[in-house]
Amino acid sequence: MTALIVGMTGVFLFMAIYYKTFGLVADLVLLANVVLLAALLSMMHQVLSLPGIAGIILTVGMAVDANVLIYERIREEVRKGVSPQAAIRAGFEKAFSAIADSNITTLIAGVVLWVFGTGPIRGFAIVLTFDIATSMFTSLMGSRALLTLMYGGRRKLARLSI
Repeated sequence: MTALIVGMTGVFLFMAIYYKTFGLVADLVLLANVVLLAALLSMMHQVLSLPGIAGIILTVGMAVDANVLIYERIREEVRKGVSPQAAIRAGFEKAFSAIADSNITTLIAGVVLWVFGTGPIRGFAIVLTFDIATSMFTSLMGSRALLTLMYGGRRKLARLSI
């Protein structure tokens, strides 16, 4: 648990410093991801073991990767001179295939471990599989919803804080 807390704190600080407002959105979405996963595991009466915590740490890293891919695509679009709203839209659209590929590959590995694994391996696989679903939802839907809420309605937005 200490590794999870220290690691997430470091990631939160890095994202907030490097991506400014977008980093704060990513931090909020990552926190929502962990809370959503904890709620899902609680509903399924799953016990959080050491391999389960390792699964959470792995998927938090994957969720950060998804946000970095999206934000870097947005930066590329802004550098091309695209309007901020169009850059946000294009960033999500262009990053989707890379995010989906990595998450589907990990999901396949998680399902194989779940089916063929026993004991701690299966515990890791359960958490990994559930968290892939929650991280895809929060990274793509939650992040997009917050950014659209923040920047979508402004007609004369000159630049993004990214």
